[in-house]
Amino acid sequence: MLKINQIKCPPGEKLTVEHIARKLHCRPDEIRSFEIERESLDARRNELFFSYTVLAEVRNEQPYLRRKDVAHAEKYIYPMPVVSRRIAERPVIAGFGPAGMFAALLLAESGLKPIVIERGKPVEERSRDVDRYFQDGTLDPESNVQYGEGGAGTFSDGKLTTRIKDDRIHKVLAELIEAGAPAEIAYQARPHLGTDRLRVIVKNIREKIISLGGEVRFSSRLDDIEIKDGRLLAVQCGNERIACHAAMLCLGHSASDTYEKLLARGVDIIPKDFAAGVRVEHPQELINQCQYGAYASHPALSAASYSLTYRSTSGRGVYSFCMCPGGVVIPAATAADSLAVNGMSYSGRDGRNANSAILVQIPQKDFYRGSVMDGFTFQKELEKKAWRERTMAPAQNISDYLKHQKSGQWVLESTYPLGVVSVEMHELFSEEAGLALAEGLTDFDRRIPGFVNAGIMVGMESRSSSPIRLPRTAAGQALNCEGLFPCGEGAGYAGGIVSSAVDGIRQAEKLIAFLNASEF
Repeated sequence: MLKINQIKCPPGEKLTVEHIARKLHCRPDEIRSFEIERESLDARRNELFFSYTVLAEVRNEQPYLRRKDVAHAEKYIYPMPVVSRRIAERPVIAGFGPAGMFAALLLAESGLKPIVIERGKPVEERSRDVDRYFQDGTLDPESNVQYGEGGAGTFSDGKLTTRIKDDRIHKVLAELIEAGAPAEIAYQARPHLGTDRLRVIVKNIREKIISLGGEVRFSSRLDDIEIKDGRLLAVQCGNERIACHAAMLCLGHSASDTYEKLLARGVDIIPKDFAAGVRVEHPQELINQCQYGAYASHPALSAASYSLTYRSTSGRGVYSFCMCPGGVVIPAATAADSLAVNGMSYSGRDGRNANSAILVQIPQKDFYRGSVMDGFTFQKELEKKAWRERTMAPAQNISDYLKHQKSGQWVLESTYPLGVVSVEMHELFSEEAGLALAEGLTDFDRRIPGFVNAGIMVGMESRSSSPIRLPRTAAGQALNCEGLFPCGEGAGYAGGIVSSAVDGIRQAEKLIAFLNASEF
């Protein structure tokens, strides 16, 4: 099989054997089959085209291997771990976001029949609860944007981009496609699913886990764990004690109550830096124009995105995160009288506004007062400051923020469903963080003209990452509890759907290795 790079194709034109044959200078019938490995958009030098990397079967590889843009390749096949002994007790997975979902799937495929406990509801019921929250602000503290089947990612843009390099990504994307995702996510440069597709996909993955012997229990919170002589013996879920020698903690970044209980049981937890900021909104047309120029209205192009970073004079990083082209800003709190916001979009990304988190690094010196849980306390204080009557969101024109003045009228209508209220947003941040944010916004305007004058900011974006980490050994286990496997974003090891799913698979592999080597 050949790996062939840099095959050009104009927008709106489907890649065919003929394009590949022209690249190789061969007849089309020399190419037996091909599949796209990577697609990227190139809009440089006033020329617009898609560039493809493909894997192709050809009749005779040798003549083409002399080309610098052609190499021999083997298609990746995920090596399934093998359970080498009979396991009496079923492993338990706490949390059914991307990490827990893919961990449960791998364990089920390996024949271990995991028990999954998830404090929230199945996606069908959860969607109704979330829709009601968006409509009138009625919050279910156990079924919301953070808690429930699929985790926080279910109500997001469903981005599948990640900075990690790991072959397990192929396994993640293949399972998503099997569950209903479009096949194009396997090769697109910036694949996404959208919340509408995700609600179907997570249900299909759940049904596959159950068909393989797994069990998924909703409205079932991890309330306690039982440890003896440094080994896990059981987990407590309500009034039920579930005996187990192996459990995975895939709790997400918002389950502070559960982390409190784990800390009380002696599980090692350490604080770490995180980030906080706002959601900014701009007309999607502005972003398209900046990114695509003269091609901004080309029908073959999707809504444009951006990625921005800046280092402030105080040394704090300021950066865009979870950018949602054509999306909406949504409430994402887990407690009454508190407000956190997030971004969400549908598969079409056809909304009038683009939105993105603009975050400022929050180092431990800002919040640590002696408890590893101080980061959660800091987040909750920010969200208390942000809360307004009827769950309206504090907002400000970006230009007014830079002038330290409340906005009298809006330069852009926000997509936030419960309404916004004019607030001087500097009041929500420390002086240093607020100054860093202002510097970052000013710099971003130089790269995207109109970023300041055409944009509004909505707060508070406080749940972008976990403020703690659960240290783990090389074998993947908690430092002082054999058989307990911290995993995913909440444990401090991932950030996004794909990296969380990959960590779930990786930790499931280590759990299987632990069970294979154990004597209980």
